[in-house]
Amino acid sequence: MTESDFPRALKLRPQEAAALRNAVSLWAEASTRTESNRRHDLLRDKFHALLSDGHDGTAAGFFVCVQKAIDQVTPLDVKAWQAYLEDMGLAHASVYARISRLSSFYNWLMDEPSFKGRIRVNPVELARPRAPHAYQSEKTRALSDDDARTLLAEVQAAALDGDLSARRDYALLRFYFATGKRRSEIINLRWRDLHLSDEAIIIHSLEKGGLYRATEINDPGVRAALFAYLKASERWDERKNAPLMEADSPLWLRHDRAAKGQQPVTSHGFVKALKQYAKKAGLGNIHLHQTRHTVARLVGEESGDLAEVQTVLGHQNIATTRVYLDRVQVKRDKHSRRIAKRLQLDDDDD
Repeated sequence: MTESDFPRALKLRPQEAAALRNAVSLWAEASTRTESNRRHDLLRDKFHALLSDGHDGTAAGFFVCVQKAIDQVTPLDVKAWQAYLEDMGLAHASVYARISRLSSFYNWLMDEPSFKGRIRVNPVELARPRAPHAYQSEKTRALSDDDARTLLAEVQAAALDGDLSARRDYALLRFYFATGKRRSEIINLRWRDLHLSDEAIIIHSLEKGGLYRATEINDPGVRAALFAYLKASERWDERKNAPLMEADSPLWLRHDRAAKGQQPVTSHGFVKALKQYAKKAGLGNIHLHQTRHTVARLVGEESGDLAEVQTVLGHQNIATTRVYLDRVQVKRDKHSRRIAKRLQLDDDDD
């Protein structure tokens, strides 16, 4: 099942569609703690996993993909959805999390009196993928300075050759490396989310937890890359020497032949292009989330301050930042020479 294989809306019979939406709503409410600080996020994630239409470029929900009523789903449908999620570029942990939400939904249905007689088997039980090992994903690996420079140079070279999509991708990549933000926080920017001053760009992005945060970017290279892209995409007023944008205009556009008008690029489209750049540069498989880990590493090494990393990453809990940084930092050796001296170990000159 690929992105083009499913409709973009729930097309069940009205009565079935209404029953499904009602059931998802009841399950989400019943399975989410009211006292949780992340309740809003958790409810949103549950609805998204089952009913999202995928219009924003993210993966569509299970029932939009399979277009089946609750009691008609089979393990093969779950497997097909898993293949689709993987094709969309979701990491194994993300795929597992979405399928787990679907399983939770069916377990709730089997105990719910109004559905208990109709739902006798959880279709996920025979199709669930293996749970991921903690932190095993390549997405948690920070790029080295050399690899990050190599990737940026590859995209910049394509941009300088006149490739409009590459101009966009280079500006996008500069934004990610300048801010350490998550995928959606940069790819979904609209012009109204940016404020330009003489010295900086200030972006207002919707972050995890449903909070808006203003982030200042002082790097003149980011500004130059953005302006070069706007000029190349004919969204620049040469007479006024200023961007030619409406408040609601998407910052990043599609430039492929199938694009219609000023259609925003999807995160899936950008990630696919990023992997192609990385392959040409000899870097192997690259995950966009590695830019976030790379920024965490660089800020941690430059500042030596965990609180600085927390601020950049937008974590509400510093414990999250500590775990996050532990994945990417190299533990500097402060003791081995002293230990060797105390143990009177001779140097090995061979």
